[in-house]
Amino acid sequence: MNLKTIIICITGASGSGKTTFAKKLISALPKNKITLISQDSYYKDLNHLTIQERSSQNFDHPNALDLDLLKKHLITLKNGKEINQPIYDFNTHSRINSTKIIHPKEIIIVEGTLAVSKKMLHQLYDIIIYIDQDQNTCLERRIKRDIAERGRTRKCVIEQYNSTVKPMFEKFIYPCRKIAHEIIPGNNNNEYISPILEKLKIRLKLM
Repeated sequence: MNLKTIIICITGASGSGKTTFAKKLISALPKNKITLISQDSYYKDLNHLTIQERSSQNFDHPNALDLDLLKKHLITLKNGKEINQPIYDFNTHSRINSTKIIHPKEIIIVEGTLAVSKKMLHQLYDIIIYIDQDQNTCLERRIKRDIAERGRTRKCVIEQYNSTVKPMFEKFIYPCRKIAHEIIPGNNNNEYISPILEKLKIRLKLM
């Protein structure tokens, strides 16, 4: 039996502020009615490749992700059943052996740079939010994050940005701006929370 579920997708460039906005939205909603699905959990397992081969992959292309599995999991959740979500390790570019159980909720937030890159996912999203941020700010944020959380060097991050991140942003991510229901800035965006909450109230009558 299908749940009365709404799926919100938050997308935009790497470092644009997607995760921050998602957390703000989640904090304003009843905890028992919402779950967050991160695109990052769906990177393909590269355990069969050498460390050098893994590092040379283009992780900013949609093909780096198992988007078919993401679609399957979203449909499963919408049908009121739990999923076993993969757990991805960015340091080794592989999935760990265990999975995370995600229970169905009335509001599902999907967050990721490439979460709108394939048309097969568009029909699943009730609201698409595009976080708009200039690329210089995005790059600086990415540098800080990847050094702190993923063991990268500044030089490595900049090289990856120039070779794959920026070209893939222009090809796969920025075009999603045209189909977004909401376009909001990557900072000072608190005023955009209330209108989205109002839409959710109307659809689900939560509050």
